[in-house]
Amino acid sequence: MDASPEKALAGAIAGQLAAGLPQDEAVAHFIRSTYGALAADELAALVADRDDPQAASLVELLLFPGETVARALEPVLAAAGLDAAGQERLIAALGASVDQAVAVLPDGTRLALALDADDLARFVARLAPTRTLPREAAAIINERFGAAAALDLAVAARQTGPDWSPGAASFFATLAGRLPAETPQSKAALAYALRFLAGLAPRALPVPALIARHGRLVAQLRRARQQEQAFSESNFETLAMTGNRLPYLHAPDIAREMALAEAAIVAATGRPAPDTTASCLDMGAVEDMDGLFAALEDQPG
Repeated sequence: MDASPEKALAGAIAGQLAAGLPQDEAVAHFIRSTYGALAADELAALVADRDDPQAASLVELLLFPGETVARALEPVLAAAGLDAAGQERLIAALGASVDQAVAVLPDGTRLALALDADDLARFVARLAPTRTLPREAAAIINERFGAAAALDLAVAARQTGPDWSPGAASFFATLAGRLPAETPQSKAALAYALRFLAGLAPRALPVPALIARHGRLVAQLRRARQQEQAFSESNFETLAMTGNRLPYLHAPDIAREMALAEAAIVAATGRPAPDTTASCLDMGAVEDMDGLFAALEDQPG
């Protein structure tokens, strides 16, 4: 590892593993519900037995970088900006110098975890060192929305965002530069864009795909409102007995996502999302194809 940022990253990760990986209450609840109320020495003996499948599952859970670790390591991860080859060099460097980590439970209990090469490779993969927020977008966000928002979105990009293609990077930088900095919704729209890009097919174009997604949300919201009306006049059991198959559609969640998609579309294109919903036209009665074509020609627009 010749590059100084890579060396700094390896040192930071090794230091974090030694200082401790903070665990949240959900992990503590899992331990209590699965293994009972174990004393600290009993819990230490459990995680030391890697031949026990239950112990191996617990160690797998404990070796997950949570939000605190992700935020602490983000500056050095961003500075290193590793590609796939750099990630492999990082794993090799850690394997040569690190053989143990510490997990810190909410009550302060510290558990030593022996690490092998596979453990280190999984931990590094979970840090997603190759999924760094593109520098142009990061600089724009820092300038327009502030350092705190820049850190939040950099961590979100690494945890849930896309593997950056030039098209995705350009689209996201455009949003970062055009969304109104004074509007609280803009940061949420950027976070939404990260999730949207992460689910995009490799060769799909972001803007047409986002417009199509917005159209589907419009249709879902309409159906959700119709369901609300149906439930206000009846109940789920009666509707099911009469043959209605109602998928779960939560109108507030759909409306919230639709607003974020709309904000991103306006920022990217300069105009609201087009109406992609189908419309019904009364063209009268027609007897053949010639009559249908004539009726279509008579429609406005």
